Amino acid sequence: MLLNCASRFSATLMSLMRGRDGGIGILFGLSLIPIIGLVGLGVDYGIAVTNRARLDRAADAAALAAVVTAKAYVAANASRSDVLTSATAAGATRAVNTFNVNAGKVPLTTVTLQTPDVTISGPTITAKITYTATIQNSFAKFFRVPTTAVGNTVSASVDLPSYLDFYLMVDVSGSMGLPTTADLMAKLARDNTDKKDDYKQGCQFACHFKRDGYTSTDYIGWTLSAGKIQLRSDAVNNAVCKLLDRASAALVPDQYRVGIYPFINRLATLTDLTPNIGTLRTAAQCSESWPLAFTNLLDTGTTQLYTNNDPTTGTGSGGTHFENALPQMKAIVAQKGIGDGSTSTSRKPFVFLITDGMQNSQNFYDRSKTDRIAYSGWPSKFANYNNANWDGSQPSAIDPKQCEALKAAGATISILYIPYIIIDFVDNKGYIVSENKRVNNISPTLATPLKACASPGLFQTASDPDAITAALSKMFEQALHVARLTQ
Repeated sequence: MLLNCASRFSATLMSLMRGRDGGIGILFGLSLIPIIGLVGLGVDYGIAVTNRARLDRAADAAALAAVVTAKAYVAANASRSDVLTSATAAGATRAVNTFNVNAGKVPLTTVTLQTPDVTISGPTITAKITYTATIQNSFAKFFRVPTTAVGNTVSASVDLPSYLDFYLMVDVSGSMGLPTTADLMAKLARDNTDKKDDYKQGCQFACHFKRDGYTSTDYIGWTLSAGKIQLRSDAVNNAVCKLLDRASAALVPDQYRVGIYPFINRLATLTDLTPNIGTLRTAAQCSESWPLAFTNLLDTGTTQLYTNNDPTTGTGSGGTHFENALPQMKAIVAQKGIGDGSTSTSRKPFVFLITDGMQNSQNFYDRSKTDRIAYSGWPSKFANYNNANWDGSQPSAIDPKQCEALKAAGATISILYIPYIIIDFVDNKGYIVSENKRVNNISPTLATPLKACASPGLFQTASDPDAITAALSKMFEQALHVARLTQ
């Protein structure tokens, strides 16, 4: 009996060994468990990836909301002393709300959002959003992996608008009435009506304006402007109008304020510092096809833009007096306020000095007065003032030390240097010839002291009208760059 049982077992075993179908079934059964496990792990992984992507999008939205909110807060509350602190707090609150709304209810997930890190450093607002999350696994827990941890840190940043003041110091001394090209200078010499022996060489310099203080009406070179001969003052006028167009594209209201301050003997005000670009454009005659606002202010021998019927005020006449104009500009800048540009109450000042760089310290003074008052212009045009004496032309290069006090006060000086074109003349002797010779000798030396006067890297040279416009535009862009670096 025992033998029979052993025989039957042996036969069954041999039968199983010979049956291939049965072996495949066993192998499949044994492999089914890890296959199901891998599929389950894949499902858990897919859920984790989907949930993390959803949380990342929520964090991205929160970071953007934080910086946008903080920037808007600064713009709307720039006058508050605690504006930056309050702006970062407002940004952080908005970030939390935005994250929660966009994250919503993430299935099988517990989310922890750290306090948003919103900071303002210089001109830049930065927000960092960090979250962590624990995701419950459905299948991986059978392999002793009950949860999956995910997390991320995302950031966003935006630049605050730089609040800048632009003081345009425009040289309207007689030499800015020179034409912009050598060909036009030759035309001026041909067309000039001066018949005095001293000017028969074809006057181009020191004869291109009408001196109202004298009886002669031969100084009419500037009347050849307005569509006939473009003067340097005309070219600067056009460039300033283009600059005003650029300033009108501010990111926020009142971001840029501009003032126009012509000078000859002294600094005067054509338009005081204002964010109203329309007012500035009107003053600069920008709506005209050939603006003459600056040309009309060229040296007349008396003074313009004066105040209180006082001949010692206004643009004055005679030479180019940086030693007067720069200290006056310093006083104006100090009175308007000097800041870092971070808010509308802390504006950063930029002085744009537009000049040919030739200094000339000539003056008018009344010999009848013991204190030798130096008038800005010919005083006899004013009631109760006598004629004055002129102490002669004294051309020279600017002393760059005259710029130091303005820079030390906190202003940034950017200079547009418009070089003299060497004067081609016939030497008929006389005063004007001697003046031409002095100008031709000095003019090649002017760039070096002017560059020293400018703040580092903020010096431009341009001669023709297109180059003058391009240079002034570049000065504006440089100012925006400097403001971002220094805030």
